[in-house]
Order: sequence, then structure tokens, then C-alpha cells
Amino acid sequence: MTWEILGSAPAPLEAPTAAGEAADLRPWGHRYAVRVMSMAINLVLFANLTLRAAAQSFRVLEQPECPSFWTIRTWVLRLGLYELQRTKIRASDWVFIVDATIAVGQHKALVILGVRLSWLRGRDFSLGHQDVVILGLEILTRCDGLAVYAQLEEAARAVGIPRAVVSDDGGDLRKGMRLFRQAHPEVDWFHDLTHRLALMLEKELSAAAWWSEFLSRVGQCRQACQQTAWSHLLPPAQRTKARWFNLEPLIRWALRVVAYGRRQAASSDAKFEALFGWLAPYEPDLAQARQLVVMMKAVCVIIKRKGLDRATVERCARRITRIAKTEGARAFGRQILGFLREQLAQLKPGETMLGSSDVIESLFGKYKGVVERSPMKAITVMVLLVAALTSERTPAVIREAMETVGVAEVEAWFAANGEPTLLAKRRAELNDILGTKHA
Repeated sequence: MTWEILGSAPAPLEAPTAAGEAADLRPWGHRYAVRVMSMAINLVLFANLTLRAAAQSFRVLEQPECPSFWTIRTWVLRLGLYELQRTKIRASDWVFIVDATIAVGQHKALVILGVRLSWLRGRDFSLGHQDVVILGLEILTRCDGLAVYAQLEEAARAVGIPRAVVSDDGGDLRKGMRLFRQAHPEVDWFHDLTHRLALMLEKELSAAAWWSEFLSRVGQCRQACQQTAWSHLLPPAQRTKARWFNLEPLIRWALRVVAYGRRQAASSDAKFEALFGWLAPYEPDLAQARQLVVMMKAVCVIIKRKGLDRATVERCARRITRIAKTEGARAFGRQILGFLREQLAQLKPGETMLGSSDVIESLFGKYKGVVERSPMKAITVMVLLVAALTSERTPAVIREAMETVGVAEVEAWFAANGEPTLLAKRRAELNDILGTKHA
């Protein structure tokens, strides 16, 4: 184990009597107090600053001690590895939340989070990053069903066979879950609500002839009105990811522009008519599509906040009845309720289940925000940031992490689980070609 030893070892520290005293202590062999470490780590994990910005913040705030960005990086990674490796409680009411993230290159990071149903009871089911614990983080070249199954088994050996698993219905996860449930038939699999409803909406709108034509004309409209007097009515840009669950801004924009043209007599303006007159024939279809989207959002709010049980499904049914005004919307509502009742059939009497894996998507979003700043967006040792985000980050936890996990352990973990970064490979392959040191 490698320690950051600076000079001789300090005298043994007495146990702190308060959190403030604990924050003023220095972990053994470290130059900086826990208070400094905590501030630096939270600037990255909570305030979402880059490592360099976090380091510069100490200077802007005129702090007496200013750690470098590299020092802050090692603190975040050591905290992440500590959180990943620390012993978790064994219990029979764990719910595993599973997903994989990809980047440039051949690798995926498979993550397994855990939350206990006994902890969720009586609480809001909208989970924050620190409401879950990380049970598995594996960098895989081949993330197939067998690999998913192996990681689920490893997590189960650590904390016990889970009550249930929540994930999307991706092909790799589906095969892994099938193998896991063959080995443990008592485990139920609940499909992530967000993904399933988005797939249902995609199927519904993709089958409608008007939808693809509408999207094509939106793109043309966006280009045409960028540098005109009507540029303030520009269509919203479409998301490339999770777009099926984020259609409301586009649909709302189209309906509002049609209503604006009628109310303000803007349609008498030849330029307005040329840019936006094409929207009016789509109004009935857009109005129904908006009912579908509003219906989805309403169901998600209920299930994500209160969990999945008979009472919440009944609330969803009442909301759908109030929202659906057309036969097409009512048919879509029946599809949603059919899915919810399928999930409901897996519940034990009196049980309320987590219905969404949004927390893992949120963690991936934070991690990808860091990866996007990288010159080559590969999975690096910084994937440990996902684990660090789930940590408690109290002075006691930070101190124990720094005293338990050294830089060498972080390097050894990544050497065993990952491989040299894309940038390192690029430099190694192209080094000294054409007389340049680096490519």
C-alpha cells in the first residue's frame, strides 16, 4: 500500500468529539486537513466543477491551503475506490439497479447499484446519488449476457440474493437477467419505467405517417428562420439522446406557434406564413401527441415519487382518464396501464417497489460530463467518479478513505480492470513520427 507520507508520521490523533473537530484533522501521512479535502471533493462531485476549476477556486476564495488539480483528482479516485470496495450489509431486501455506459473505444462500464426496500419504506422513491450504494463497477470489453450475469452473481455474493432487479430491457441486460433468474427464480425483474414508456411512445409515433414528415419540416423551418425577424420563434433543438422522452418542448412549441398565429393575426404577415403556416394542418395530431406525452410524464411523477404498488397504479389510471381526450390517447393509456399491471403482478402483498432506474442514469450523466471534457472520450480511471458520487462524504468517511486507499491501489485497480487510455495509445503509436513528440 502506498501512502502520501510527508515527513515523519504525526503523533496519534485523539478521536474527535464533533464533526468540526474531525474536519480539522489530517489523515495520517497527508499534508491537507479533511476540511480541505472535503471542500475540494465536493467542488467536483457536488458543484460539478472541473478538477482544474476546483483547484483554482481555492485561490479565488483566498484559502490558506490550495491543493493542485492532480491532488484533488487522486482524492476523488481514492474515495471512489474506497466506496466500491468497502463492505456492505448483507440483507434479503436489496434491490439491484443495473445499467452500462459506453464511450469511444471498445469498452463499457457496467454498474450495479443497490438500495434496500426497508430503507425506502415511508420515503420518497426519487433516489439521490447518496441514497444508493455501489455494489459493482466493471470495465468490460465484451458486455454480453454472460458478463452481466457474472457481475450480478458477484454482487449477490457480497450482499445476498436481491429481492428484485430494476433495469432497462436492453439485449445484454435481458440475457444476463434471464441467466440470473434461472439461478435465482425468487428474484423479480422490474423494467425501468422511463425506458419502457419511451419505447411505447417511439412505437406509437413512428407508426404514424405524419410524424416523420413533421420532424423533417421542423428541421427545414429551423434552418429557414434563423436569421429572420421571426427567429425568436425558432423551433427547439432536438436532443440526440433520450429524445423520445423529451418531445414535449417541440410539441408545445408547434401548438403555441399555431395559436399565436391565430390570436395575433400574425398569419397575415407573408414571412410568418411562409415559415410557420405549414404547422396548422398538424394541429390535431400534435394535440393528441401532447396528450400522450403529458400522460407519460404524469405516470412517471407518481411512480417515481411513491413507488409501484396498487394504490399508485390506481392513481395513474385516474390521471390517464382525466388526460386522455381522444380514442388514440385512451388506447395509449391502456397500454401504459397494461405494463404497470404486469409489473404489479410481481409484488408481494403489501409491498411497494422501486419503479425507475433514473438514479443510475443521473450518475452516468455526471460522469459523462467529465468524459466530455477529455480530448478522447474513452473510459478511464475517472470512471471511479461514479462510485465517489454515491459516498456519504462526511469527515469521518473521507478520512478513512484517505487512510485506507492509496494511490497505488487506484493504479492497480485500473490496471486490472481497464487498459491504457486512447490518448496514451495514440501517443505510443504515433510518437516521433514526422519528427513530432506527440500526435
